[in-house]
Amino acid sequence: MDLSQEFENSSYSVNMRKLARKSRLGFGYQDIKNITIQDIMIMNKHKQLINIYYGLDKITFMDDILEECGIMEDARIEKPGKIRDLDERAKMVAKAVEIVKARKKEEVAAFREMAKEMRAEIKEELKKEKKKK
Repeated sequence: MDLSQEFENSSYSVNMRKLARKSRLGFGYQDIKNITIQDIMIMNKHKQLINIYYGLDKITFMDDILEECGIMEDARIEKPGKIRDLDERAKMVAKAVEIVKARKKEEVAAFREMAKEMRAEIKEELKKEKKKK
């Protein structure tokens, strides 16, 4: 998916923008156009944000958003600028998406472990209450 082709033949233009969590795109994909960057990330649509970062010259994000999108310091590009080679861009997007997926797996595992511990604590408390009666 090449965002630049969507806008290349139009008169659409943007100034350099550095988006924060409360920012809205205001262009592009209809399903995420009018919602905040934070909400896009909550919806697990990191890939669209990564594509925007690597595919559009004048759009970047705050450092914490780039980190959460799996775009580490060594994978960042100078803005204004984009990766013009579609194969290279696809590789960079895939690498960032893998980082996001790995983090999500770690988070899910941590939440499962926490839930397991909480269930064990509740079970233990119930046993104590039964013994008191």
